[in-house]
Amino acid sequence: MRKILIALLLSSGLDAAAGAVRHDLKVALSPAEGRLLAEDRVSFPEPRREFVFSLHKGLSPSSPDGALEPLTSEAAARYGINYSSAAPLYQAYRLAAAKPLRSFSLAYAGEIKHALGETAEEYARSFSETPGLISADGCYLAASSGWYPQFEGELVSFRLETSLPAPFLAVAGGARTAASSAGGVNRAVWETALPHDEITLACGPYTEYSRAEGGRSYHAFLRSPDKPLADKYLDASSRYVRLYSDLLGPYPYPKFALVENFWETGYGIPSFTLLGPKVIRLPFILNSSYPHEILHNWWGNGVFVDYASGNWCEGLTAYLADYLIAEHRGKGREYRVSSLQKYSDYVRGGADFPLTEFRSRHSSASEAIGYGKALMVYHMLRRALGDENFRKGLRGFYAANLGRAASFSDLRAAFEKVTGAGRLAGFFQQWTRRAGAPELRLAGAKVRRGALEGYDMEFTVEQVQPGPAYGLDIPAAIYLEGSAEPRMKTLRLDARSETYHYSAPLRPVRVELDPEFDVFRKLSPLETPPTLSRLLGAKHPGLILPAGGAGAPWQALASAWTKDKENLPEVSDDKAGTPAAASYWVLGGENGLAPAFEAALERYGAKFSADAVTLGNRRFARASHTFVFADFHPADPALAAALVLSGTPEKLPLLAAKLPHYGKYSWLVFDAGMNSAASGVWENSRSPLAADLAAASPAKPGPYPRRAPLAAPPSAFSAENIIRDASYLASRPGGRSPGSSGHRQAAAFIEGEFRKAGLKPFTGTSFRSPETTPGRANLLGLKEGSGRKGEYVVLCAHYDHLPAKNGGVFPGADDNASGTALLLELARRYAARSPERSIIFAAFDGEEEGRQGSKAFLAGLPETVKLKLNAALNFDTVGRLGAGKVLVLGASSSDKWVHVFRGAGFVTGTEYELVKEPLDASDQQSFIEAGVPAVQFFSGPNADYHKTSDTPDKLDAAGMVKQAEFAAEIIDYLAGESDHLTRPAGAQALPGAQAGERRASTGLVPDFSFPGPGVRAQDITPGSPLAAAGLKAGDVITAINGEAATDLRAYSAALKKLSPGQKVSVAYLSDGAEKTAEIELAGR
Repeated sequence: MRKILIALLLSSGLDAAAGAVRHDLKVALSPAEGRLLAEDRVSFPEPRREFVFSLHKGLSPSSPDGALEPLTSEAAARYGINYSSAAPLYQAYRLAAAKPLRSFSLAYAGEIKHALGETAEEYARSFSETPGLISADGCYLAASSGWYPQFEGELVSFRLETSLPAPFLAVAGGARTAASSAGGVNRAVWETALPHDEITLACGPYTEYSRAEGGRSYHAFLRSPDKPLADKYLDASSRYVRLYSDLLGPYPYPKFALVENFWETGYGIPSFTLLGPKVIRLPFILNSSYPHEILHNWWGNGVFVDYASGNWCEGLTAYLADYLIAEHRGKGREYRVSSLQKYSDYVRGGADFPLTEFRSRHSSASEAIGYGKALMVYHMLRRALGDENFRKGLRGFYAANLGRAASFSDLRAAFEKVTGAGRLAGFFQQWTRRAGAPELRLAGAKVRRGALEGYDMEFTVEQVQPGPAYGLDIPAAIYLEGSAEPRMKTLRLDARSETYHYSAPLRPVRVELDPEFDVFRKLSPLETPPTLSRLLGAKHPGLILPAGGAGAPWQALASAWTKDKENLPEVSDDKAGTPAAASYWVLGGENGLAPAFEAALERYGAKFSADAVTLGNRRFARASHTFVFADFHPADPALAAALVLSGTPEKLPLLAAKLPHYGKYSWLVFDAGMNSAASGVWENSRSPLAADLAAASPAKPGPYPRRAPLAAPPSAFSAENIIRDASYLASRPGGRSPGSSGHRQAAAFIEGEFRKAGLKPFTGTSFRSPETTPGRANLLGLKEGSGRKGEYVVLCAHYDHLPAKNGGVFPGADDNASGTALLLELARRYAARSPERSIIFAAFDGEEEGRQGSKAFLAGLPETVKLKLNAALNFDTVGRLGAGKVLVLGASSSDKWVHVFRGAGFVTGTEYELVKEPLDASDQQSFIEAGVPAVQFFSGPNADYHKTSDTPDKLDAAGMVKQAEFAAEIIDYLAGESDHLTRPAGAQALPGAQAGERRASTGLVPDFSFPGPGVRAQDITPGSPLAAAGLKAGDVITAINGEAATDLRAYSAALKKLSPGQKVSVAYLSDGAEKTAEIELAGR
């Protein structure tokens, strides 16, 4: 939002009760000269004889309706206009009329040319600013520009007619009611009846894209043609306007527009946003900053801010945009931790103030209060009221205050309509009018036998912050011996100290206060795991080298440490010990301080031996890896310490440049080439708000109850369609084995859906491939490209499944009705779009019989066409995602996949894992063998694989929608104007099992995301050989029958040599310890 300056210049706040001032403006702009020529007919609700207004200096206004005179700053102040530091920009005028008038006319002209300049504020983050500028690059005119007459801060409505030389177009608030182009001049009329708190006008040489939907219009004004980018923003505009209309109330304006500015900005303006050319092309903006700007049309540009009583708007917008999206992605806890951490880190030394004194962010401390603290206050209010009442309060606040300036008091009044009058007085008093934050301490936790039976737990919660106690609702997690999940309770604390009791038939073994960070408070450093960010941001950290000759390789790392001359490290050797009041790095296993550091890290589960380090059941050889570990400073947890070990000291200078990119991690492992091999965050075990009461305390906190987001952003994809299609395919009588009746029904269904979506046949007049042999009966649809028609992206899924056996039918819901349904939903989307490249939609047959269908398809393509295949995405077994990551199999088929998926992950927030190990998993392997980059989307293995229990009721609709959204970002890139992906090198066919062959089974459900060495168990099938031997999820198999299982491919190859009923040995890692077991192989 860009309105704070002018709001503070005018001492009287916005007053909707006084009515809006109406402007009827005609403005001709000359970008090349930096000039405007304007006429304004200004109307008022009531007649006046005197009109006092401000205007940019040098515009020489005149009026036929009265005597016009400039005012001195002293005279202007008597009318409530205080220019303060902005005095050079503005001139106040008084128009005296001969009789009372409800309107008068004003003509003015002149230059508004204020060059871009960096702001001096800490928070500016390199964005330039200008109060107003008309230039050959474009124009930006806001209230701060003084480009139209402004009256004592009153709200405005307007009709704005603009004329500009072509190719310039103008954009303003409200609806565009007229537009024309003639004689090299572009004209437009923008008008609104809904009050605004300012009029903003932007112009530039725009290419316009627009779409009408739901009674309003969406626009993208770009400085160069880019339809794919415009489509993304038009889609997002529609999606988020629908989200907030459903959550809060109707969108208040007739349009929303994305406007590309001519310098980097991020402005939210009534009914449009003005974003810089680099900003709009950042991949994550669409689902982060962009919805934030859209939401400002409700908060800040719909309900205005009474700045004199505090800016309530930014925190509420952050909570319902940035936080809501994080919550929807399952990252709400992390967002809350980050907000509390920023307050704890930045609000120090007198930087604190109450929310009622927040106006705008100008520093890290003001952001931590006005955004972070406010966000947490809204979160606590929501927790206290419940989601439905919180939504009612928001809707009531919006309905009661749309078009007027509101305060924290108005917020309270709206929510008390839900709770009852006066119920929230104490809440708003302590959180909006009081500076500071609570600090909590857990003390005296103990458990004893109850008087009759069971157990009684006692613990004390203390508030240790300065000043009076807060009234707090504190969530507590209580773990009982033998229970899988904690019991959640809410503790009411109004005093400085309170002792609580909890009785249970089972022994309490652990208690945690506010484990999910739901209470606004000052964090203890020990509440969150130590990460490298604490060291990377440290002032003058210590670098402790090994003494003597052993320190020479580490000296090179120290020399490359930083180029910041203002924050150079303090270099010493291990004989000097560790600094008591600074964060430090211990460098080298030869360092005399390293053994004690390693021993301290074992409390996190790390294990150190002379030749290896074991982390999470992964064993890394010291000789070929570099390790970085973060921990708390042993004397002061507010500081940090790190240990660096390396078996390749000649590569150490590379480490200094890499470390700043890994701040969120607690530990890192790099290979011999200094490439990332593994990373992770310690499980925090030292929180002062947790107490273990028995040796049987849980190894890691949680799991805590799952929470539904306050609202879910609508998707472009239909969960109902996907489940309907998958259910139909999975319910075919007798299953979908090639040649069966159920298989023929499935093929007919897919063919019909391709036709209804609007696809064309890939060849000829039929969607069915010429090959009709069972196992090769593919269905092939085409969306022709708008530009590179002869280049292709292939989207595929196999629709066949196993034949019935012994009277049992295999539904194949996850494998692979899910992938086929996802393919059909993608077909509906892309049939209605205009990709640059053509997209082939392939429903393959015979995947379960050695990939017959995909092999036949590729064999039938001319070599010239194969060379035009950019890439293939295969959707196989995508129906059980849950809270897991999308597994991407075949990622080694192009070195570009890592970049493609990283971009899609930024945009969608989808968590994924690239599996580069070559596996004969599905139809993508046929493409790889043909020299085409290809990957498989895979939601992960499960115990129902190839069983009669793989039924539609177990499918995860939300997970499939998430994968569709993720895939769409990748498809947009692959089918766009990007270069072809690099091809797989030396692709060869991988051996696969023959149809009908009975194979040995251990009961392992492998974790495909685990990079090795070894094969980690995601799960162990109940009743299987491994289950009988006592193996559990998380264990890592390292050998089977004496043959090393270095990875999943090696494990599978070893297993193929064995037979059901054979007795073999299994070597594995469990909880960091090497173990062996004897098992008898089962069959499948």
